[in-house]
Amino acid sequence: MIYDRWNVWNFNMSFDLKVKNGSIVLENGDLKKVTKTEKLIQDILKMCLTEAGSNPFHPWYGSQVSRSLIGSSLDYGIVITMARAQLLNSLDLLKSIQSEQARQGFSMDPEEQISAVQDVQIQRNQSDPTFFEVKIIVL
Repeated sequence: MIYDRWNVWNFNMSFDLKVKNGSIVLENGDLKKVTKTEKLIQDILKMCLTEAGSNPFHPWYGSQVSRSLIGSSLDYGIVITMARAQLLNSLDLLKSIQSEQARQGFSMDPEEQISAVQDVQIQRNQSDPTFFEVKIIVL
């Protein structure tokens, strides 16, 4: 993956708006922000579910996983191995961004940061083989 180091480190992840069912959440007329563990979960979901290259301002952001899982005719084991590696790469990038921003003095709660990726598990759903179940475990 080729990306501009300056552009990556200046990608602001110090706050995030709460999103529910694809819409920004309002509370008492104000935009609701997520913090702590809720923010970490949303950051991970955004990184993993955003197709890499889909953000013209940050083409390095996201994951290639949808390209591995959707419409692939490769062996199931190969697809799972590729998808797991791509998700791990995306999570490592997210962790690097968080670490660099913390080093630069961005205000970040420790609960909003990945300290380690413990595991990424992917399985094909037994009743619907077009559906994959992904479990990401981070500290």
